[in-house]
Amino acid sequence: MTVLRASLVLAALLVGCQRNPAADTLEQRLVFTANGTYDAQSDRRERVGGGLRTVVWTTRPPLDAAAMTITYDGDSRAQAWDLVITRPEFSARDAAGAGARSVSTPQGEGLRPAATSALKDVLVLRTADGVHLLTRGYAAQRAPALLDAFR
Repeated sequence: MTVLRASLVLAALLVGCQRNPAADTLEQRLVFTANGTYDAQSDRRERVGGGLRTVVWTTRPPLDAAAMTITYDGDSRAQAWDLVITRPEFSARDAAGAGARSVSTPQGEGLRPAATSALKDVLVLRTADGVHLLTRGYAAQRAPALLDAFR
């Protein structure tokens, strides 16, 4: 491969890897958080047993909030995670996004993001001091009482 060709390939890769700041939505930041993009800036990462891992942010959470904790299945993080956001500067409705529908859960009213959302397999719950999001996969493994909300 010539030097010019290698340079063009490298330039194309670098441009393709850049995130568009205008497209930095709450939905995208939630997905990036869930998938591990911001783990390097966390305060603590640990294994909690049973195949679960946890990541905690208290000094520099990736979202506008006082603190965040994600617990996930170490073998299938993208499909099985539970995110607790403490004192966020956004609401559960904001996190669920446009077109979210209300659902009943044993913990009260929840929200299901629209089928077109990147969070379509997520349940959004309000808590006393924030927002709680969890995937259908996490509910199936760890919180089966919430599974009816995914129907």
